[in-house]
Amino acid sequence: MTPKQSSQVDLGLLRKLEAPIKFQKIGTLTMAGAMKKISFSATYKEIAERFNFERLLSRRDFDVESEQAGNRDIAESHWKKIAESLMTDDRPFVGTLTVALAQDQVEISHLSSLGEGAELVQSTVRESAPNPITEDGQHRITALLDVWKRVKDSDDPDHVRVRKLFENSSATIEMLLEDNPEKLAAIFVRMASTRRISASLIAVMDMSTLQNRLGTYVMNHSELFANRSAYLGAKAARALAEKKGKDFDDLYPAAAVRNAAASIAGVGLKDRTPEQREKLLQDIVGGLCRKEQKKQDVVLEDIGREVVALIDYAYKTLPGWREMKRGVLSSKEFKDIYLHGSAAGLYTIANVIAAARQQEISPYLVIDELAKLPWRKDALRPAKDHDGEGIQVHEFFEGTLAITTWDSRRSEWRSGPAGGTRSVYNAAIEKVLSYLGGIEGLGGLGVVQCAVDLGLTSETGQRGRPKKTA
Repeated sequence: MTPKQSSQVDLGLLRKLEAPIKFQKIGTLTMAGAMKKISFSATYKEIAERFNFERLLSRRDFDVESEQAGNRDIAESHWKKIAESLMTDDRPFVGTLTVALAQDQVEISHLSSLGEGAELVQSTVRESAPNPITEDGQHRITALLDVWKRVKDSDDPDHVRVRKLFENSSATIEMLLEDNPEKLAAIFVRMASTRRISASLIAVMDMSTLQNRLGTYVMNHSELFANRSAYLGAKAARALAEKKGKDFDDLYPAAAVRNAAASIAGVGLKDRTPEQREKLLQDIVGGLCRKEQKKQDVVLEDIGREVVALIDYAYKTLPGWREMKRGVLSSKEFKDIYLHGSAAGLYTIANVIAAARQQEISPYLVIDELAKLPWRKDALRPAKDHDGEGIQVHEFFEGTLAITTWDSRRSEWRSGPAGGTRSVYNAAIEKVLSYLGGIEGLGGLGVVQCAVDLGLTSETGQRGRPKKTA
């Protein structure tokens, strides 16, 4: 080695000694096209103490006038929901966290090959480098930091349990070696716009809520809903049905079945959000637990059995449903012919049953009367429009569940669903309750207090959902 070479080595070593290490990790180097990325693990404790926005990571709200990469704003309600799950779940999985840093700020030492397209490396980021920016995971990182601050010095047994979980649990951090703001923004938008899990799939997958547990029980035990509640896309559902040797014959979305079950259980129309529905159901179940001195699972199953009994009585009683039960009508044919083939129709029936239960009127008698209503789409009668011209309208549900229009192609009046919004089925429920209230023995369904108890009107008698409470 020449003196000149020796001097160059010494200067290189000196530069490294002068720049302390910010963090150093052994991980896996892979490629995403032209972009390098390194994946490494960190315990939840380490993420909370070091890989957070107070120390080693950066985040900034996106600014259209800035040339720097930015994030969407942090939603407090979102990270707090994650934090609460971290406090209670014994399997606190948070998924992969994605950060980004310029490639020239990361020193990479190759250790060994891990096979095609992957290498084991040591990555070193020095204090002189900027902090990596968060590409995906800012709410989870915020939640981890919040929980750790709560539990790290606490003697509370529950906090001690969570602290141990944080010390022994880890997450994968994927560091993109990229600093081009436009590239990073495009990557973020792609990740943020990936298809969300459908409400119906959540309804059958997430058993952490009472409403989903109740809905799943009803789906699995009701003759009407068993093997007819849709929670996958049509293509996937058909493939799954074929694999099981069954026909794909979906009737209602699983989320609609869940909501209907919760309504019958006592929630009615008082829910404005899934969170409010859950709180109402918790109060109902909790009250029965105290009253009957039973465990939550037992009470929830008792409610589920009652809901199933009512639904299956309606299944053999209401027109359309009873033909399905006899095997002379498929789900598709039923939905083509009957108004209660829509979720709005299902909600109408469920909430009328709920009103009967709340007013201590036999829901079975109410179902018998519901069966007498004209549920077929082609149940039309003559009427006049605003100009006095002759038209056809639905015999009972016109302007609520049904809208009748002239079909030029078929040269006939045809009635179809009016839509699936709450205003549609609220109007239908109100009309049905008013009608049933005129029948001897069912008068309690037609009074204002019934509508208030159900959540159809406010205490002042105004239509609409109750005001949201803090």
